[in-house]
Amino acid sequence: MATQEEINAARRKIPRLSAQHSDDVRKLLQLIDGGAIKGKAANSLTRDLEGFDAGLKSVFRRAPALVDEARPDKV
Repeated sequence: MATQEEINAARRKIPRLSAQHSDDVRKLLQLIDGGAIKGKAANSLTRDLEGFDAGLKSVFRRAPALVDEARPDKV
């Protein structure tokens, strides 16, 4: 089980991780759009990144509710 401080830290960290993820995916897509990778490989990687992005966004949307369900240890 987690302490209340750990639960609060998780609440604060979720938005930061979500923003970092979005920024990382955006930068990768910009590299592809800029011509760093071309052709079928670029198309495939773009699709994979978009799927990865959608999956993690879903996790980040659900994460706060899961953290809210956590009960702190009684110390």
